[in-house]
Amino acid sequence: MKELFAFPTDEILQTDEVYLSISMNAQDNAFETEANQIQFQNLLKDAKEKICDVYDEKTCDTFLNELEGLRDDTNFWRRATKSIVFYVTQTDTFFYRLGVEVDTNVVVSNQAYVLPLIANFQYVSYFHLLCLNHDKFTLYNGRGSELQEIPLPEDAPTDLEKALGEELTGGNLNSGEYNGAGGSAMFHGHNEKSNEVQIDQDNYFRVVDKYVFEHYSKPTGLPLVLFALPENIADFEKISKNPHLDETKVEGSTAQLSSTEIEAKAKEVVNEIINRRYKELVERFNETTPEFKLEAQYNDLAMSSIQGQIDALLIEDHYQVHGTIDENGQYQEGSEINAYVNQLVQNVLKTNGKVYVLDTPSMPSDTGIAALLRF
Repeated sequence: MKELFAFPTDEILQTDEVYLSISMNAQDNAFETEANQIQFQNLLKDAKEKICDVYDEKTCDTFLNELEGLRDDTNFWRRATKSIVFYVTQTDTFFYRLGVEVDTNVVVSNQAYVLPLIANFQYVSYFHLLCLNHDKFTLYNGRGSELQEIPLPEDAPTDLEKALGEELTGGNLNSGEYNGAGGSAMFHGHNEKSNEVQIDQDNYFRVVDKYVFEHYSKPTGLPLVLFALPENIADFEKISKNPHLDETKVEGSTAQLSSTEIEAKAKEVVNEIINRRYKELVERFNETTPEFKLEAQYNDLAMSSIQGQIDALLIEDHYQVHGTIDENGQYQEGSEINAYVNQLVQNVLKTNGKVYVLDTPSMPSDTGIAALLRF
């Protein structure tokens, strides 16, 4: 079973696979694992019924074998986030931990049911947050505005003395915080850092940069957001060789902040990014001329999605269309709920378009669905 961090990704955009898709909200609390496990067990029962309606019992067991053991994996459920989505084929199992709530659902289809993922990734994706001081660091998983501290192993260079040991040139750094936890560090007896202290800090930042890249950025490909004082941001950016270091920064000292306070500060920055990108989307929609827009024109939307003409697809939350897109790219009315919308979303993602799920007050179109076409 593999955790996925990127979206969209090839693992869930295959067209020659049958997918079991399970989405569930979770108690993101290490003491509430039993509730998550019970809910998951009930969803597995539902999944078994739906798969066995289509396939023989042997095939049904193939889909569920790996998930069965997950029911009792307490460590997995202790790391639960706001929601989890599973994708199971006859050969692989993938999952996402999300920072948004989803509709609890079990879907068996020849495509992965990706609608639960959209809101989590539409403005801000997963990222790592590096909280860096002059002599120590901590690392967090970021999912939207939600943070989880990453437990680092004993050999991680979590502080300057552990990282440099006998290679320290300036000895112990003697500093204190003034003007509260967010103030700049004042170095006793100096107006600025001594050469030895600067050398030690640069060497430490190189060690941290290499460690985070090798163990976290490189394996996941996630953006690395830096949370540090402005001068430390500048120094770290000069020496960093991590290609995943993001342009987004959080300025301030984390030296005396709790995890909750760090999350609140990072959330402010994430929310600023989300608000800015949402406003840009609405402005673009309003400024786009009618010939480059489609709304609830199901045949036109279907064909445009297949031909790669849709640059951005906007869907009102819980918007439903009964039916599917057939092999000729035409809308066929039917009893299926949201199969059409899911197919449409998949087509847009495969042709490098963007998809947004918006609540009713945020939706700039009054038709519930709209597309901006490529020029």
